[in-house]
Amino acid sequence: MKKKITLLIMSILLTGCSANYNVSFDKEKIHDSIEIYENSSIINNANTEKENEINDLILDWENGYDFYQRELYTTDKITGYRYTYDFNYDEYDAMSQLRRCYEDFDFKYDANSIRLSTSQEFLCGSYYPNSKEITINITSRYEIISSNADKHDKNKYTWIINKDNYEDHPIKIEINRNNEYNAPKERILSTDQILVLILFVVLVIILVIRKRRNK
Repeated sequence: MKKKITLLIMSILLTGCSANYNVSFDKEKIHDSIEIYENSSIINNANTEKENEINDLILDWENGYDFYQRELYTTDKITGYRYTYDFNYDEYDAMSQLRRCYEDFDFKYDANSIRLSTSQEFLCGSYYPNSKEITINITSRYEIISSNADKHDKNKYTWIINKDNYEDHPIKIEINRNNEYNAPKERILSTDQILVLILFVVLVIILVIRKRRNK
């Protein structure tokens, strides 16, 4: 079955498509989402042979994975498929699609923590010159205390895999289940604070005008 996963990822890279793999750790479930997409203009202009080739590869990959729900989604810019499934924690190690893209996949959890680490090489990556990238996003309702992600925004941690780094791009992340993540609150000025600020600006303008007149 690993060959089918690799085949799908190879087809993504070979055709110039892109993919997002999203995993979210919740209290009772792990939410899995895989998005495979292409520029909408390329899809709209694709010939029948190319369309059939891509669809055959996707259907081949789906064989045996019917627990994932598939939906077609499209915007002005991209068109693709989205696959979703909510795992129980004890299912994730054996059934996760991400697990099949690494030789070693170590997933451990208990009441206090969640730990995920992989081997170095991303196996679902036979890259070609016209390939794009695969983005892996991990979020959690709990505090993420360490990771080797390429970047993060609030509680979303992102790894970007491409033809230049797939041989040495492991995933490592540790989550503290004792602390829930609280997004930083954006500072919003109250009505009184806004009025004070306006009065201050007006006062400064008046003082500047008077000073110029005195000169």
